[in-house]
Amino acid sequence: MMAQNTTAKIAAELGFNEIGIYFYDVKTDSEDELSRRMDGILSGIANGDIVFFQVPTWNGITYDKAFIKKLKAYRDVKVAFFINDVPPLMFESNRYLLSKVINLYNHADLIIVPSYKMAIFLKNMGMTVKKVIIQNIWDYPTEAYLEEPVLKKYINFIGSPQKFDFVKRWNYDIALRLFAEKSDELSGNIIFEGWQYTTNLISKLSQGGWGLVWSEENYTKTYMEMCTSYKLSTYLAAGIPVIVPKGISNEQLIKENNLGIIVDSLDEMIKKTEKISIDNYHQMAVNVHRFSFLLKNGYFTKKTLLDSVHALLREKTDEKTNF
Repeated sequence: MMAQNTTAKIAAELGFNEIGIYFYDVKTDSEDELSRRMDGILSGIANGDIVFFQVPTWNGITYDKAFIKKLKAYRDVKVAFFINDVPPLMFESNRYLLSKVINLYNHADLIIVPSYKMAIFLKNMGMTVKKVIIQNIWDYPTEAYLEEPVLKKYINFIGSPQKFDFVKRWNYDIALRLFAEKSDELSGNIIFEGWQYTTNLISKLSQGGWGLVWSEENYTKTYMEMCTSYKLSTYLAAGIPVIVPKGISNEQLIKENNLGIIVDSLDEMIKKTEKISIDNYHQMAVNVHRFSFLLKNGYFTKKTLLDSVHALLREKTDEKTNF
């Protein structure tokens, strides 16, 4: 929800008008009621418009299909799907829905995907959309007060112990500074910060240390190689260097800009962080500060949206967008 709302706000700066889609229990609507509700939502659409549809809406695949059917009834409307997440790849229990989700994507004139690897995967699984734009990373606009980060003997992590089991087994000398709801399952060297809202979270993260993006659950790890982590952008916007697993979709971006360290295991992470000098950490923090300027000003979202508009206005695809 935060990422979708942020995208809508950044788009408004470029002159886009927002189409507000509500998240609710769709089953409470009859077919006629749902149709009328969608008519109201789409009342501002005109023939020939370009529409960006952020998916999923989290109202279910049936809702999303009905919405696109309504939208496609307008003459000469071009629809770009902005894929925020792919539920069948997020949760193994939803894998059976993948063919239905890809069938939905095939109604788009253009697809925005988190990574090149995601584009190739979807194509191999049956996606036929030719025009594809790569998002690369989430933006994170914030006006929160940020400190100048310093090397501290802890690693920041945002995530519930119920979802990330490694948190429950944290017994390293370097502490895990955890931002999550309190849990009785926690033990070991953990600094518990509780769940923090955006402004407080960013301010606290900016105090220093590292920002960890990690999962040891195989299905989630595979998804991390294709999706774009909002958690990663949160750390970078706060100004702290990151620790990420090899193979993550943003690996090359992190490496080229020297924004943190890339490791194969938590044990390797401990060894590498122990060897980092204050000067080396400071240089990484300087690099992150420069890079975060782009995130905090919506650069990547603006570029993604404008590139998509240009691609949709061209009659034929070219090498940059043709998959």
